[in-house]
Amino acid sequence: MLSFVLAIVSLGVLIIIHEAGHFLVARLCGMRVDRFSIGFGPALGSFKRGETVYQIGWIPLGGFVQIAGLNPNDEGILADDPRSYPRRPVWQRLATIAAGPGTNYLFAALMMAGVYMAWGEPREGKLPLVGDVVDGKPAAKAGLQVGDEVISIDGQVVKHMNDVSRIIEQAEGRAVKIEVVRGGSGKSYTIQPEKSEGRWRIGIVIWPRKEFVAVPIGRAFIDGLVFPVRTTPIILESIGQMISGRQKVELAGPVGMVSQLRGELKHGPADGLWFIASISVALGLFNLLPLPALDGGRLIFLGYEGISRRKFPQLLEQRIHMVGILALLGLLLIITVFDIGRLIH
Repeated sequence: MLSFVLAIVSLGVLIIIHEAGHFLVARLCGMRVDRFSIGFGPALGSFKRGETVYQIGWIPLGGFVQIAGLNPNDEGILADDPRSYPRRPVWQRLATIAAGPGTNYLFAALMMAGVYMAWGEPREGKLPLVGDVVDGKPAAKAGLQVGDEVISIDGQVVKHMNDVSRIIEQAEGRAVKIEVVRGGSGKSYTIQPEKSEGRWRIGIVIWPRKEFVAVPIGRAFIDGLVFPVRTTPIILESIGQMISGRQKVELAGPVGMVSQLRGELKHGPADGLWFIASISVALGLFNLLPLPALDGGRLIFLGYEGISRRKFPQLLEQRIHMVGILALLGLLLIITVFDIGRLIH
């Protein structure tokens, strides 16, 4: 229960940090912020401090900062209000929109600098982790899942990733009992190997489980700061492989991320914080994609204005973003339903 609560709180903190970036830069640039919301829809609870209303929405799929004039349909905004979003210089609006993803990157960098200094840097260890499960093969039919930590096979403690294939081969086709740890809980499966290319296999790909190794404090601090820079190309490559079909499409919404984060937190604080930092980078990168409703989409319109010296029709831009918001919420709801289904299964 504690790991579940920590996972939900951690994801909420990442959303707050993202929106706080928009909020703080907007205020520094002299814009009026009318609302700071975690979640969408009607407010479950709210309070007003100064000129800003702070609230929690009943749809926990993100958040938003309502800057005066950002939406052309806002009421009570004077056309010549110097504190409204459209009246501020282009560079200030660019800084405000980019501040959300930028804050996610900064948060991940500072967090990983602390993690590396406290626990060391992750390295490939010797213990095995299920990196992939082949559909239709014995392991998939039995219920093994990606991320399972293999503890023992046929009563033999697994001390090295190479032990997995060796012990299965030694069974010579006999059903083997495999004990794993998933999300901090032990599970046991009896799997019947099948012969493929002259060897007994169960249909899994083994990856080395990461271990944290101590490094000099100066190197730990610097490597932590560049963590987002190193992680971004890895995420982009993974997205490219999914688009091209070279990698199975695996998307996770808030429910799925909470479930994964819960499992990482059970492995220890270093694993949990590393995963939180990775989500923060992914959240920042996702928002930078040049799609309607995302920060990247708004930056495209601001870039057009900065280059052409002409404003894109604000009402048309808002309608484009609204279509994007509806599509994004629909996608998140679909992913969330699948996440819940996977958890129940």
